[in-house]
Amino acid sequence: MEKEKTCAIVAARAAGALIRAIYATDYTVDYKSQDSPVTVADQDANRKIHEILQDAFPTYGWLSEETADSPARLSCQRVWVVDPMDGTKEFIQKIPEFAVSIALIEEGRPVLGVAYNPI
Repeated sequence: MEKEKTCAIVAARAAGALIRAIYATDYTVDYKSQDSPVTVADQDANRKIHEILQDAFPTYGWLSEETADSPARLSCQRVWVVDPMDGTKEFIQKIPEFAVSIALIEEGRPVLGVAYNPI
């Protein structure tokens, strides 16, 4: 579990660096639904986390707020559960109360969690 913990921390910090850089710029806000905003920071952070974790653990499942769900994850013993930027509304309002959230689920039970505030 040490390798998973290290990779989750690396992924959270890498995503946080992207979020921090975007936070200081002007960016557009799109909407997944009427009350569900999404920014390039959400999407870029999601891609970075996925790249790091799936490269290191290709047999693990994946569930993310920013990615379409796949039923294939249900057959995986371990699944990464990710919110690449929990607090998008605060991010948009320039309130520094948002975080990268990464969890590892094993056989339906949480076994690891990382939360990182990049500001």
